[in-house]
Amino acid sequence: MCEALYKEIKSYKRLLIVYASILLLVAVFCSPFFGIQDFVVRASEEGTVPVGETISTLTDLFMGKSLRNVAGAYASVVGVSAEPFTALVYLGLIENINRLCGSPLNIVSTPAGNPIVFLLIAIFFVISKLMKSFETTKLFGLCTLGELEKYLGLVFILALGVMNVVGLTDKFAVATVKAAADAGTGSATSVAMGVVATLFSVFMALVSVIVYLVVKTVFFGLDALQSCFSFVPFSGALFEIFKTVFVIVILSINVFFPWIGVALNIIVFFICLVLFRFFLSVEEFLRKIYIKPFIARLRGFNDEIPFTYKKVPKFIKKYCDAENIVYDVAIPAYAFKHKEANDFRMKFMEKIWVIHTENGTMFLKKKGLKKIEKYELFGKEKMYYLRKDFRFLEIFSNPKDEKLSKKDLRAVISVEYVLRFDELCDLLGFYNYHVVKENIKQTKKELKAEKREARKEAIKLRISTFTDGTVEKLKPVYAKVTAALPFGKDEDVDYFDYDK
Repeated sequence: MCEALYKEIKSYKRLLIVYASILLLVAVFCSPFFGIQDFVVRASEEGTVPVGETISTLTDLFMGKSLRNVAGAYASVVGVSAEPFTALVYLGLIENINRLCGSPLNIVSTPAGNPIVFLLIAIFFVISKLMKSFETTKLFGLCTLGELEKYLGLVFILALGVMNVVGLTDKFAVATVKAAADAGTGSATSVAMGVVATLFSVFMALVSVIVYLVVKTVFFGLDALQSCFSFVPFSGALFEIFKTVFVIVILSINVFFPWIGVALNIIVFFICLVLFRFFLSVEEFLRKIYIKPFIARLRGFNDEIPFTYKKVPKFIKKYCDAENIVYDVAIPAYAFKHKEANDFRMKFMEKIWVIHTENGTMFLKKKGLKKIEKYELFGKEKMYYLRKDFRFLEIFSNPKDEKLSKKDLRAVISVEYVLRFDELCDLLGFYNYHVVKENIKQTKKELKAEKREARKEAIKLRISTFTDGTVEKLKPVYAKVTAALPFGKDEDVDYFDYDK
């Protein structure tokens, strides 16, 4: 779990670094820290209070009011992470109703409250739900509005973090400066407390991004797994209704019961964290095998796509360097089925690497932090094939002397390589499934033709045998009949001689 989370955070490393830098700059330039001395002076003019009361004030600040502020500011993170369109529509609706009613609810304002933004998101929400509710359009919905929803949710979380840094830093700064001044500790303590407040607000904004990545990955994976039950009528619609209700309940509790909402958000986050590793594999599979090729298909596949993936992981490079292996093919693949070897077990949707060297083709995968597992494909009693499908290219093995439909191993790679399919077959040493199948069909046609001709000859032979037998049986009868006729027999005509 930790390794998977670290890997996901690392993939967003640049974004997080830039975001943290922006947050720090915003916290400095938009907070009252530039006028910190003025705050101290104004606070000091009001007089001092006992140290014990000051400590009580600071304790209440950090353990009470500030935590309530944080709970309200980040209450929507889990809901937005699970279903961005649903959460933003609900938040926008609550904010607009609250504004029209004179703001009876003390809720944090968000960009979703803007009427124009709310209207646009509502339109996307309706279209997205309709597309995901029907299995025929679900994949298209995930590839189009699903991607828009992902980035819209991320943008909202980033914007929310900036807004909260400004708001929370300001609240921390004003209160801590006054408390420190009342205690007579001077500007040094005030600045220190201000720095702590700034760092805390920035930390919470970064944590909200991590929460978004974890929760969104799990719910995206659930969307993918739901497709496995597409044979169940209305399963897609029921699943979308369930997600919508879940998000609305989560957000409602956060709005009306913030402390319960904090506990509930923490529980949901830790559940998602436990499931994160598995669903990260599911999400990667869906994106690399379905979504990315779908987008590439729209602009046309590249007929010069390299066989060495542009981001070959370090563990592959280190392993090949240690074993003095030079590879000319390194393509990511994902497991569908494996029944060949107990020492190389591939889980469903697990990522592996297809590596070709001068010694043949093999699979490599990482197990744990350091262990590398290798499985050589040749030198076994198997036939390995590569098959084209509209969705992907499939690698599978077939036991010798078995029907081609029997598959022991199944792994799939992106359909982006389809224009170099024949080259890939030759290079990896796989049989071209379609050529083999066509040959089998041709052989079957020839066998059927031979059987058809054999049946015709057998029918002719049976007819000839039957005719000859009948003639032989009728000859004595014919002789008796002709002998009994009063006009005698024509000596020149033999009615049983077919040549005359």
